Amino acid sequence: MSIKTWENYCVGVLDKPKEDELPYRDSVFINNQDSLQFQVRIISETSYSFPNVKSVTGFYSDLEPWGFEDDYFLGRETRIKNLKEWLEDYLLVFKVEKRIRYTHEEVFNAKDVKVIPKLNSYTDDLTLIPVPIFSKEKHGIDLDEFVYRLYNKKFVGRIDHISHEPEDTPAFAVWREHFADFNLRIFGQLDKHQYAYGGFNFEILGELKEIEFKREWYEECYFCNELNDVVFVPLAVHQAMTAELEAAEPLTVSKREYNLEAQRDSKSEHDSPGVRIPADSSFPQTVPDISNEAAQEWDDDELRLLKAFYTNTQEAGLSYKMEDLINFHTAMKCSNLVILAGMSGTGKSRLVDLYCSTLGLKGEQFTLIPVSPSWTSDTDLIGYADTMHMIYRPGDSGLINALRKAQDNPDKLFVICFDEMNLARVEHYFSQFLSILEMEHGRRVLRLYNDDLENRLYNSAQYPPTIMIKENVIFVGTINVDDSTYHFSDKVLDRANVISLEVMPFHALKELPERKKASAARSEEISFEVYQSFRPGNKTITLSDEELSLLWEVHLALQKMNRQIGVGPRIVKQIDEYLANLPAQQILNREKAFDYQFVQRILTKVRGSEEQLRELIGIYTNEGEVIDSYLLELLKKYPTISPFAISKKVIEQKAKELKFYGYTF
Repeated sequence: MSIKTWENYCVGVLDKPKEDELPYRDSVFINNQDSLQFQVRIISETSYSFPNVKSVTGFYSDLEPWGFEDDYFLGRETRIKNLKEWLEDYLLVFKVEKRIRYTHEEVFNAKDVKVIPKLNSYTDDLTLIPVPIFSKEKHGIDLDEFVYRLYNKKFVGRIDHISHEPEDTPAFAVWREHFADFNLRIFGQLDKHQYAYGGFNFEILGELKEIEFKREWYEECYFCNELNDVVFVPLAVHQAMTAELEAAEPLTVSKREYNLEAQRDSKSEHDSPGVRIPADSSFPQTVPDISNEAAQEWDDDELRLLKAFYTNTQEAGLSYKMEDLINFHTAMKCSNLVILAGMSGTGKSRLVDLYCSTLGLKGEQFTLIPVSPSWTSDTDLIGYADTMHMIYRPGDSGLINALRKAQDNPDKLFVICFDEMNLARVEHYFSQFLSILEMEHGRRVLRLYNDDLENRLYNSAQYPPTIMIKENVIFVGTINVDDSTYHFSDKVLDRANVISLEVMPFHALKELPERKKASAARSEEISFEVYQSFRPGNKTITLSDEELSLLWEVHLALQKMNRQIGVGPRIVKQIDEYLANLPAQQILNREKAFDYQFVQRILTKVRGSEEQLRELIGIYTNEGEVIDSYLLELLKKYPTISPFAISKKVIEQKAKELKFYGYTF
């Protein structure tokens, strides 16, 4: 069953059939499960992408939190009458969820229902317009800063509960100091908008104007206590507001004394150059200055994402260094496959889940697939065509449904995580994907079955013979390195960024903030377009001559050890892409990032017996030193590229393994 949810809230009322209509069922009825069900007529303006649907289905369970109780011992007619009478006094505020049944029938249900009383002015022809509310309490800025940002077309903050679609720009925005404030202000008129991680960015129609939100307007509007960033304005009131706004005098920054330029200039004399971001003990206070404003907004969005990601890991009880999170995020942006390695219990799967929560991914946008040790071919993962019953049977993993969803929603981001992916041999169950991942994005096609079966399979409309894997799908895996797992071949390592997560000192656990419930609300969803804006998209190699010389010498050294392995052009391009995608910040600089890539893309391939690797890795002495190491001497030749602190530790660990076990992996 396919599901789509519109995240903006609508307002509705119990649907009443018109006198000349002969409905096949009443607006309130008892369904086959002996539960009350009812139809809600939408009376608010919906989003641009919303279909021409006038009513949706609600369920008794949606009303229980709001005080309605259904007595199953009463007769059916009495139960229906009680619900009708109860709903007569209320409006319902809800999201709409579309479900496509296996029969291809579309049904629309009310979701996350909230209840507000009808006002005395309510009439059956009421139409409501959602208008965003910005406030100091929610958005962390004061009125001066809000007007400054509006006036200068900067991001003013995130609004969770109204449509963000480009066609749904509100006519004006409302300001309130805090949630209990009755002195509201109206600013407009608004012409166009963009929506990114920093929220709304408005273009003004003509000149910015401001009017008071009159008391008589306030008494006609619908506010929902649970939705503090939207007010539902009756159409007649909305028209009056718009007319008065049009007649108002233009607002200039100097006229309202909202000119913050002087304040900013005076601060800049004392502050270091760069884009200011909120203070954090482990997050940089500034980032490098950027020449144009568009790029500056781009950096701000990505840094806010990273900061939110760090906060979420802390609140979830995970203690990771910020540079590890930046490394993970950068790898996710540009790698065909990211693999998180480490001992059991370090929070690898939880880290992926928190990253997706920070991105605001919902439903099938994040799919966690536990790998089974019994998987031996790709049919265990993607399924097969059952020619005896003429039906395609997808695997139980949910992968195919997620990929179909991603193909049908190219504007959304999807993350697919293979949990403990080395419990089975990756080269067996992941074989088709390994070939696909090295192709260009426009050619990444997953084949489910032969084309000649399409017209013969009963469910070919639901599962066509091929699925296009687009750029909006990110693959990530977790692995444990122990005796119960398989090791990766070079075919896998060539396509993956393998990140080893470090265990932080245990005393850091005491310094974590109070742990929040796992069911905490996810962040506002980041679209694929916004996420794609974090990727520079350069196509030419930007590695320096010195960096290329180092990689070439390492390649020759690996070839001398074993002609079947080496660095290879693919790895060089992927290292270059990683460095180009590094966010502008001061924690993980290029030198340290190159060190990470040397470990994640090259040293993972250095494995074998002592006889093979002694000259390359060196000898670990009784004094705890590594001597006669070609790799260490090679890294010392290029001190200007990186100090290679992490690489040297990994080489030392491999030298230990050679000494004590006779091999390294």
